[in-house]
Amino acid sequence: MAVTKLWSVKSNLKQVIDYAINPEKTAADVYTEEQYQALADVLSYAKDEEKTERELYVDGINCNVATARDQFITVKEQYQKTDGIQAYHGYLSFKEQNITPELAQKIGMEFANEIWGNRFQVVVTTHLNTTHLHCHFVVNSVSFVDGKRLWGEEKAWFKFRTVADRICEKYGLYYNPKPNRSKQSSYYYKQEQAGMPTRYTMVREAIDEAIAHSTNLRSFDYALTQMGYEHSLSESRKYWTIVPKGYTKPIRLKNLGEDYTEEAIKRRLMENQRVRIVPFAKQTVVIRQYRLPTREQKIKKVGGLYGLYLHYCYKLGYLPKYKKQNTKRLHYLLKEDLLKLDKITAETRLLGREHIFTDEQLFSYKASLNGQIETLIDDRAHLRKISRTKMSDDELSKVKGQIVSISGKIRELRKEVWLCDDIAERSKVMEQNLETIRAEEEKQERKEQNRYDKRR
Repeated sequence: MAVTKLWSVKSNLKQVIDYAINPEKTAADVYTEEQYQALADVLSYAKDEEKTERELYVDGINCNVATARDQFITVKEQYQKTDGIQAYHGYLSFKEQNITPELAQKIGMEFANEIWGNRFQVVVTTHLNTTHLHCHFVVNSVSFVDGKRLWGEEKAWFKFRTVADRICEKYGLYYNPKPNRSKQSSYYYKQEQAGMPTRYTMVREAIDEAIAHSTNLRSFDYALTQMGYEHSLSESRKYWTIVPKGYTKPIRLKNLGEDYTEEAIKRRLMENQRVRIVPFAKQTVVIRQYRLPTREQKIKKVGGLYGLYLHYCYKLGYLPKYKKQNTKRLHYLLKEDLLKLDKITAETRLLGREHIFTDEQLFSYKASLNGQIETLIDDRAHLRKISRTKMSDDELSKVKGQIVSISGKIRELRKEVWLCDDIAERSKVMEQNLETIRAEEEKQERKEQNRYDKRR
């Protein structure tokens, strides 16, 4: 069975790449540099010589591969549709590891011809740089036949499975005639296998706790309500659903696993009738008599962006290092950020290493990175120009080595720029989350104090 995917390409705003647009072909007020460069990047990636054995497995449908970008743009300008989505980039990956590149390219061409060949220009390539061979497709977003954009079933990639399976069956490749479409997504499955909390694990834990204190559907419904979960257990509905905290989209209980189907939950509630069940009650918190200075209070004194990130890592349980992380006690607003812990850690290290505490310092550091990138790009362009002149093999090898080294430095600097962009965006979300958590904690402390005063 071939794994498939399709996504749109709009622009390449994050990459600062100097690209000279020929004014005789494209006017600046008609076609922007970012849009022009977006097509260049996606076509360059699809035809990467290191992945396609120097373009042995590169073909075009209704276009010439060498001039595909210009042909794409010509069609857009002809129908005055140069804005919005520039192209669609997709892939077709095969499960078999013994498939030949020739057969993979043949299947990719047959697939693309059947889906888009009548109305669109397509570049089809086969990449050989991974264990599983895979075809890449770059499809023009505007039809050369009638000027209409790619839409409907022409980009409904999940509906192309039948076409891919039929072609795989034709060439004797594996395919699954009856796939399970209701199972949990592989993304959440892999996160759970790694021990990371997800909205599915959060809901399972809540349902298990509610069932542990219930003997019938009425008490089960009451327990979920007291725990703050929106849900629907109506017999008139086809599926029972529950909405995880912090989300708006409900989850069908049957998608949580075999123990959470309607029949399984009723069976578990019936089994509870044989034993003594303690009715559900909200957990009470024991009031501390002594409040000593904590690590959290010391972190708050750091202040600025760096202090904000340190405080957030503390709330996530990542700090202090000597303390074992307990994800079950995290606030629901923080559990999703555990999936992004590696990126948050990298951003924290950047702020600490560069001593960045304010927005002005962050933007100044980003500007300096962009300046270094522009200088390196100029140096690389100069070296590439030199490499085209006549020189010995040793000199050419030395120049190419310098180009590779500069490209590596540019790549690392761009990662730093992306981290700066993420910090500017994520810091505002962190402040809102911490403010919400702080308000809920203060509210809980007032309730505990009132109970304590009443007991006195």
